[in-house]
Amino acid sequence: MYKIERLLVAIDLTEMDDILISYTSHLAEFLKSEKVYFVHVSKNLELPEELRKNYPDLMAPSDESIADSIQKKIETAWKTNYDCEKVVEIKEGDPSEQILKWVNIKDIDMMVMGRKRKLKGGGIVPQKIAKVAQTSLMMVPEDFEFKLNNIVVSVDFSKHAKLAVEEAVAISEGKDISLTLVNVYTVPSGYHKTGKNYDEFATIMKGHAKTDFRDFVKRNNFPEDLDCKFVLDNDDSPADKIFGFASDMKADMIIMGSKGRTGLASILLGSVAEKVVKYDSDIPLMIVKEKGENMGFLKALLKL
Repeated sequence: MYKIERLLVAIDLTEMDDILISYTSHLAEFLKSEKVYFVHVSKNLELPEELRKNYPDLMAPSDESIADSIQKKIETAWKTNYDCEKVVEIKEGDPSEQILKWVNIKDIDMMVMGRKRKLKGGGIVPQKIAKVAQTSLMMVPEDFEFKLNNIVVSVDFSKHAKLAVEEAVAISEGKDISLTLVNVYTVPSGYHKTGKNYDEFATIMKGHAKTDFRDFVKRNNFPEDLDCKFVLDNDDSPADKIFGFASDMKADMIIMGSKGRTGLASILLGSVAEKVVKYDSDIPLMIVKEKGENMGFLKALLKL
C-alpha cells in the first residue's frame, strides 16, 4: 500500500464544490494527506472576438478571479481543523484531458470527484477519468455529508483487491469503524453438464470462495478476524449486488480495487469496477489503483 499524500479535487464552480471541499477536509484528515490540489479546468478563459468588440467593457473571468472565488469557497467549506497545504490551480482546455495530465505532473495519489444526480452542470465525466487515470479515485455523491462508521470492501482475492483491503485496514485502524468484505461469486454457465442443478453448484462455488478468502488472508498477512460475506450474482449484475449489500450494511464508503490485466489494458478499470463507477448510488466509492502502473501508456489513452 502506498500512502495517499496528495489529493486532487476536481472543481467545476457549482454547488458540488462545497460538498467536495467539505468531504475532502475529513478525508484528508483520515488519510493524513499532506497536500490538496483544487483544480478547475475552463474550456476557454477568453471572450469571443465579437463580444469584445460589441461590449468593450465586458471582462472575461480571469484565472486569478476564478482562483480567488475557489479560495473563498475553501475557506468556508473546509470543515476540519486538519492543516495541510492547499493549492488552487486554474487550467484551460478539455477538462478530462487536463485533469489526467495534472494527475501525472503532480504525482497525485487520489482524485476526489463528485457524482451528480440532480445538481446542475455536467462537469468532468468521472467514468472517463476513472477508466484511464493512473491514480486512485474517490467519488462523492452530491447529498452525502461525511461520516465513516461502516466500510464495505468488494474483493475478488486478486492483487488489486489486496490494495483495497490494505487501504481499508489503514483507514479503520485504531478507529471505531466497522469493516466488512464482500465477495460476489457466480455460477459458471456450464454447470448443468456436471449433473448438478443451479442451487447445488452455487453451494459449491460459495465453498470455493470461502477457501479463496482464507488463502487471501493468509497470503497477505491480513488480520485473521477480517469478516467476509458472500453474495451470489444470479443475474450478471455485480454492481447491483455490491451496492445492494453495502446499502443493507448502511455503509458510509465502498472500497474496491481496479482489477488490472496485462499490457496496454492493465491501466484500465476491470469490467466490474467500470460498472460500479457508472452505478447511480448515494454511497461514496473509492477505487484503489496501483499507482504508476504502466505510466508509459498514459498519452495513448488520453483520447479514449
